[in-house]
Amino acid sequence: PATIDPAIVDPEEHLIESYTMNFTADRYWSGVMTCPSFYCEVTAGFGERRSYNDGAYTNFHAGIDFGGGEGLDIYASADGVVVYTGLLEIRGNATIIDHGWGVYTGYLHQSEFLVKTGDRVEKGQLIGRVGATGRVVGPHLHWEILIGGVQVDPMDWLQQAYP
Repeated sequence: PATIDPAIVDPEEHLIESYTMNFTADRYWSGVMTCPSFYCEVTAGFGERRSYNDGAYTNFHAGIDFGGGEGLDIYASADGVVVYTGLLEIRGNATIIDHGWGVYTGYLHQSEFLVKTGDRVEKGQLIGRVGATGRVVGPHLHWEILIGGVQVDPMDWLQQAYP
């Protein structure tokens, strides 16, 4: 119940916004992003309606989940700079990467960080390991893409290059 309490959820949302609303003039990525997990089976899609603890379906899934087991590798989907690594109540162990031009990716529920804030990362670089931290029912990677602080469907970025 604590992980759906607005007193916990709202401050975390504001924290994420504080990192992902920034605009970096440099563009670090190019081309199509790559899947952040070797085990690239999608177990939950973007925008799916969510109910917690048998409550109303008032939430939506803000990223995509990749199945897999505890400790599997997580890779940077594009070049960028790590702007956040830390433990969050909902998202668990989280890494956020700035790809420039207001584009950010989030790698959530990790068991282990292999990068730190300020690190420059390259597409395909090992950055962490799959875990079950935060609001989860089992180990998986939750991957988000945010543009100007707004979540967008990550599948689009795996299928075509922007802009």
